[in-house]
Amino acid sequence: MRSKLLIFAGLLLALAVAGCGAAPTQMWPGLATNDELAFIAQGQQVHAIRLADGIQVWAFPAAGSNQTGVFAAEAGLGPDRIVVGSEGPTGQYSGVLYGLDLSGNRQWCLAFDQKGAQRENCPLAAGGAQSGFLGLAPAVDNRIVGGVTVTEGVAFVGLANGAVYAVDAATGRDLWHFKAERDVWAPPLVRAGRVYVASLDHHIYVLDAGSGQVVWSKDMGAAVAGAPALSSDGGTLYVGTFGSRLYALNSASGEEVWPPFTATHWVWSGPALDDGMLYFTDVSGVVFAVEAATGTEAWRAQPGGKMRARPAVAGDLIIVGDRDGTLFALDRASGAEVWRQTLQGQLLASPVVLEDKVLVAPFNGENLLVAYSLAGDAVRWAYAPSR
Repeated sequence: MRSKLLIFAGLLLALAVAGCGAAPTQMWPGLATNDELAFIAQGQQVHAIRLADGIQVWAFPAAGSNQTGVFAAEAGLGPDRIVVGSEGPTGQYSGVLYGLDLSGNRQWCLAFDQKGAQRENCPLAAGGAQSGFLGLAPAVDNRIVGGVTVTEGVAFVGLANGAVYAVDAATGRDLWHFKAERDVWAPPLVRAGRVYVASLDHHIYVLDAGSGQVVWSKDMGAAVAGAPALSSDGGTLYVGTFGSRLYALNSASGEEVWPPFTATHWVWSGPALDDGMLYFTDVSGVVFAVEAATGTEAWRAQPGGKMRARPAVAGDLIIVGDRDGTLFALDRASGAEVWRQTLQGQLLASPVVLEDKVLVAPFNGENLLVAYSLAGDAVRWAYAPSR
């Protein structure tokens, strides 16, 4: 069960049963952007795509190879470093973290087991799995399946084995590590000297960003797969769970601010927070709008099929995609459908809104990245690696 996806419905079934072996490693793409480029992690490469016209600027590695491995985690973006994580070669569960310059050239790497260290000629992180008796390494899942967060020169990343690392983004030196009991599937949220970590072990962990020491933790009663959201004043943390609930917690103590909001199914990703409202989905395909201060529902809508990712807020619109490959724009005030676009593939990664464009990264589609007009009336450009 320690991966994000083979087929969405199949993974829902896998998560519902008690006996959980390692799942296949196919993933939905990881998408991140800066002012000029989109970084899309899918398959054996991370692609840097120009936002203006959808042209590839570079790819890492330059020639995809199963030796380097599978990429699906969102890149962490710093002013002079791009930090990306792999799962390792298919079936090996041996992820590696890479620091790239702005041109996509590898500057450093860090391995989390001896297999990865030898394969990529990388240093082994503290606490990494080493070969033992007869040179055999323990069966540890070191895939990077969630994203990387880069803040103030430090990259924070979680692994499928529950480990969380802080790494110097300039040099690749590991600074500290922490171990949860289960998988970390979301990029850590970092704000004001605190690191907020969601884990499938049912807990939210709040760590000191400088030392990795636990400030507080809370058992949420169910797996937490998506990154939480933090209020603009830093006082309230909003968390979605596989218990079909959304929580508001005091960020200093973990105490509940208002009674949990009950959805109709699992809340896979955390909410989008904008102007006092929380917007989130559950896997049955319901989109919710809830007041952040009180937990009061403003509206709910079910425009299409099953949903995993958090929506994007774009002015008066809420943008969200479903497993069937339909992208919806909903009226922010009412949840009414404004427009829809259907494309090949599954929309399981969160859309990204940039000025007058909406970026979507289909899984198993004919394109790896598509830019729609915010009005929903045109495709601005589409990118496929083979073109």
